Amino acid sequence: MTHQTTVAILGAGSMAEALIGGIAKTNGGKAPHITVLNANNRKRLNQLHAAYGVHAAQSYEEAVKGKDVIVLAIKPHNVQEVADSLVSLLNPQKQLVISVAAGIKLETLESWLPADTAVIRAMPNTSAHVLASATTLSIGTYATERQLAFAKTLFSSIGTVTVVDEQQMDAATGIAGSGPAYIYYVAEAMLNAAIAEGLSPAEARALINQTIGGAAKQLSNSSKSPKDLYKEIMSPNGTTEAAIAHLDHSSAQELFQQAIHQAVKRSAAIGASFERDPIHKHQ
Repeated sequence: MTHQTTVAILGAGSMAEALIGGIAKTNGGKAPHITVLNANNRKRLNQLHAAYGVHAAQSYEEAVKGKDVIVLAIKPHNVQEVADSLVSLLNPQKQLVISVAAGIKLETLESWLPADTAVIRAMPNTSAHVLASATTLSIGTYATERQLAFAKTLFSSIGTVTVVDEQQMDAATGIAGSGPAYIYYVAEAMLNAAIAEGLSPAEARALINQTIGGAAKQLSNSSKSPKDLYKEIMSPNGTTEAAIAHLDHSSAQELFQQAIHQAVKRSAAIGASFERDPIHKHQ
């Protein structure tokens, strides 16, 4: 993939646009080498064309023919139907398929696509919208290291990339895929408490947004553990100690860990549900 790699993105939702926007940012704001197909919303395709210069396809054949990479940016329950539409169109020796559909395992994807198709799973998160995603990648049976390198470059345009063995993908989904929601949940609690204590919503949001952003930056720039960092803020009989003591008494950290385990279990269950579906191996 030494030439300008051509990419087809199937789906035109928020994650697809985040990818397009990240790629366009490294290409002068436009991405004419990207083709997008969205079967149900032509107006949306026209919007993406106007914003980023992408080519708006009208059929699967037009979208994927001759492209180096096909990104499945669609909901999990639509993936098998789309895969069926691609079977007669893909060239497994020359094309890479990247799926961002949560839960669907590489083995399942490979069974729905032509034999020997190179497949990579990707799990970005919604911080992709501000080019700050924590994306996890897993490589399939037939994908090459060169194709993995391209996938890393692609998703690096919207944040950081970590490559894991697929058995760790459910854990990564529970931590990073769902992770932004946990932070927003904590921010909501902080906002409600701030308003109850007399701050205006605008004042509270300004303080909370900067506090969360600053803490994330400190965590990224420090070699210290999260525990070390919060203990540094605590002074004997001080305000932070009072808050942390209450959280510890309420077993808040244990509850939070249990919540993450539930997310991991759900990711595994989603994958298992597709395994139970009739799977047809294309030869």
